[in-house]
Amino acid sequence: MPFYAAKPDGGSSGPSTGGPVTMRVEPGKVLSLKARLEAVRNSVRDFLKLEGDSLRARPLAQDEVSVDAARIFAENADMALDVTKQFVDQLDLTIDQLSKIARTYNLAEDVNTTAMQQQNRGV
Repeated sequence: MPFYAAKPDGGSSGPSTGGPVTMRVEPGKVLSLKARLEAVRNSVRDFLKLEGDSLRARPLAQDEVSVDAARIFAENADMALDVTKQFVDQLDLTIDQLSKIARTYNLAEDVNTTAMQQQNRGV
């Protein structure tokens, strides 16, 4: 789902080329976006916990080439893990902002009402 930078007149400028981007979300879709981002964050976080160490290469042998190759792969893995952790941090910030927006729009009550209605229907 691409996000487009908002223009001062409310329109969008197309795909962002870098720098800060204002995310525009319809009030009725705040909670579903928040839930989707939480699912992505949880999936990535779980992957990092379970598989993060296995991304770092270990030398297949003790010769110089194998040791150097493993070191380079490990450095690349460390960089990829750092970037992925920064991505999770940004997701946390976005989720937090969406939570604040939901409270502003009193959407939390909508979630509670929906949950109660589903329980009454046996869902």
